[in-house]
Amino acid sequence: MLDSRLSLALEMYDTVETGADIGTDHAHLPIALLRSGKCGRMILTDLSPDALQNARENIGRARLTDRVDFRLGDGLRPLDEPCGMVSVLGMGGRTIRDILLAAPERLRGASLLLSAHTDLPLVREAVTRIGYRISAEHPCYDAGRYYLLIRAVPGEEALTPREIRLGKALFDSSSPVLGGYLRRRRRVLEARLEGLRRAGDLHADEIAELEEDIRILEAEEKRVRE
Repeated sequence: MLDSRLSLALEMYDTVETGADIGTDHAHLPIALLRSGKCGRMILTDLSPDALQNARENIGRARLTDRVDFRLGDGLRPLDEPCGMVSVLGMGGRTIRDILLAAPERLRGASLLLSAHTDLPLVREAVTRIGYRISAEHPCYDAGRYYLLIRAVPGEEALTPREIRLGKALFDSSSPVLGGYLRRRRRVLEARLEGLRRAGDLHADEIAELEEDIRILEAEEKRVRE
């Protein structure tokens, strides 16, 4: 059974002939995608031989080996054919940014499904730099922690610095935990703001920026409640 994060990933994944999962590790999401019919076949990659062997064993137990290609390699580089959608989940934002920027030509127009544990602004910025636009952002809550999944498709989009920090499509999410996610983000910013205020006027510009971001999150929380 998938946890809440991977269940949301399954829901957001496009129905495609060929999908790819980068840094696949245990391959739980690919197994669900293949069984559900959302993917006819999949390419699973990982930088770690042990992780890829783990995926191979799980796929074998699920009796799906004939529908999967396993490829050892870094990021998008092992992709040598068109895919309908490419997922990169469960990594830090810096790592996902580096993966996207290192070999964007390997995407060949595939849609993206991304989920970073940290540094979400770096992911949003990287998406725009490779000629993609964010079509959806949906939060979920699992094992005491909030996660955010981002879907992106080819297409130019200019995000403002504030939209890169806070999100844009996020505020259109229909997720039942959107209010809780926004509240958590606001509290993180409030803690940062308190620290900067104690440091004095040296951070006046950053303080003003944080105050405005907090006001936006508060307003969105109120809208969701209503």
